[in-house]
Amino acid sequence: MRILHGLKISLLVITIVCSCTIYDKIFDNPVDHKANEEQGIGAPTLVFYPKTQTVTQTDSILIGSFIVFKEDSTKPFSGIHLQIEFPNELMELDTIVPGIFITDTSQSTPLFTYTYDDNIVDLYAYFLGTVKLDLEGTGHLADLIFNPLTTGNDSIGYNLSECIIVDHEDAQIDINGMRGAEIIVQ
Repeated sequence: MRILHGLKISLLVITIVCSCTIYDKIFDNPVDHKANEEQGIGAPTLVFYPKTQTVTQTDSILIGSFIVFKEDSTKPFSGIHLQIEFPNELMELDTIVPGIFITDTSQSTPLFTYTYDDNIVDLYAYFLGTVKLDLEGTGHLADLIFNPLTTGNDSIGYNLSECIIVDHEDAQIDINGMRGAEIIVQ
């Protein structure tokens, strides 16, 4: 009788354990310099968030632009020029909004402007603080909002040869890497 009872409990435990699905957690933190380094992207880095997104043709596509420094090598900066390339056959640019970091948590208004032609956006932002001359740290630079045109998938990325970060003395800060984003329109 004890053997039969033990066998029933063992079968129950095996059934419960074998029927469970263990999912891999996928974390996508745009300001995680350690995760970026594991992918071969050194700091300072320009990244898009989310890394991958799936939308329908009636949805808007919202992509955040971030700058990531390491804690031990953060450099103060006051201006950026980002050149962003996107697939204009898949989506069209709607709006670009300054990020929280570049507006210094809404304590100041940056000089923020952009131009775009065909599939290239040139974004310019300069921090115009009255007390502080620079921003220091990692954070959100801008939100880009696109409208899908057709179904398909493609990616958006930075043209690093044209991207520039400068300090308040107009000295250039090297950008060591970038992480693009994939957009899937269904």
